[in-house]
Amino acid sequence: MDKFRKGVEARRISVQRQGKYCGEGRKGHGRNTRIKPIEKLNQKVQNFKNTTNHRYSKFVVDTAVLKGCGVIQMEDLTKIADGDKKETFLGAWPYYDLQRKIEYKAKEKGIKIRYINPAYTSQRCSKCGYICKENRESQEVFKCKNNSCGYSANADFNAARNISLNDI
Repeated sequence: MDKFRKGVEARRISVQRQGKYCGEGRKGHGRNTRIKPIEKLNQKVQNFKNTTNHRYSKFVVDTAVLKGCGVIQMEDLTKIADGDKKETFLGAWPYYDLQRKIEYKAKEKGIKIRYINPAYTSQRCSKCGYICKENRESQEVFKCKNNSCGYSANADFNAARNISLNDI
């Protein structure tokens, strides 16, 4: 995903720079003609995001059907693009669109959707329930600081296990 984004971004910058020095075929036809290649790249990015969301949503729902799940729980991501995250690629990713795709595909299969509050899902130990900011050593590593537990896992995996719990 990141490789694709960086490649498209490099092409977009290159095309923007070339706009100043374009040939006579594009020069006299106005601004819209000059930015057409940039709009084409933007459409490519939108198509990529849409296709990727369809693939992920299909995988999630198919896995739920295979495992016999009657409910899919997801974080309530309405504030995902607030503050510093707004400028990042993940902050700009269409989470809302992904959740809608999961919703309609789950509904077709008779699976319910439940939204949960994402607070502390990445700081809570999925094994013993201990919540501590220091449990999240880094973006990738989770290590429970509860002396009697000591559970260690990938941070995203631990958060996903917390999200999957009933009545979290």
